[in-house]
Amino acid sequence: MFDSIKTRRLSDEIVRQIKEAMFTGKLQAGDKLPTERELAERFETSRASVREALRTLEPEGLIRIKKGVVGGIFIADVDHRPAAKSFQTLLQLRKVSIQQIAEVRLMFEPQVARLAAERATPDDLRQLEEEIDKMSAAVKDKELPRFYDLKFHLLIARAARNPILEVLAESMLGVASKTISELHPSRDTLRHVLSRHRKVFDAVQRRDSDAAFEAMQEHILDVETRLAKQAGKSSTESSRTKTI
Repeated sequence: MFDSIKTRRLSDEIVRQIKEAMFTGKLQAGDKLPTERELAERFETSRASVREALRTLEPEGLIRIKKGVVGGIFIADVDHRPAAKSFQTLLQLRKVSIQQIAEVRLMFEPQVARLAAERATPDDLRQLEEEIDKMSAAVKDKELPRFYDLKFHLLIARAARNPILEVLAESMLGVASKTISELHPSRDTLRHVLSRHRKVFDAVQRRDSDAAFEAMQEHILDVETRLAKQAGKSSTESSRTKTI
């Protein structure tokens, strides 16, 4: 499976070969790799180079290193969360506006909802309905249902059955949720968000892809408009206070 190494950056070449074996299916999630010593022998390099390569692969979520009797080096299930978190951090550092977020959401979330209507499983529908119920209870209790709002949109992305869309949704919507919560949306806005979620869910449940597309589009535009008005009102009140 592996070749001996003749290059200067030995650890980089080890990483490349292990990744190549994963990409081509020679290594699958759950497979146990040889020990450090055995890998060093197969690559015809030092254990230090092997160890350095493993230290590169583990943070990327490609391998898991277990200690103990049943321990070893295992190929991990691919986890998109590290990539999503990195992108989310980048967006937060750029300090994007609510208008910029809405522009991007309009480009892909309505289409995500369309795909969800076509591909959602019964379990997807059950989880979506549960999140709507939780958000409804939070609104009634005068709580800020940020988590349930975010989870609903992430579940729609998951129901679309496209891992790329799921990564984009998790990274961007995390920033959107944080930005929206910092504007302290009114209870009236939250009630409208809840009603829009129900409309999206109903369309997805009916397998009406066009209606799901339109409902999600209307939802994003409605939230942007309401928050823009609220932000403008807060800015005006702040100016008046400073004048007084």
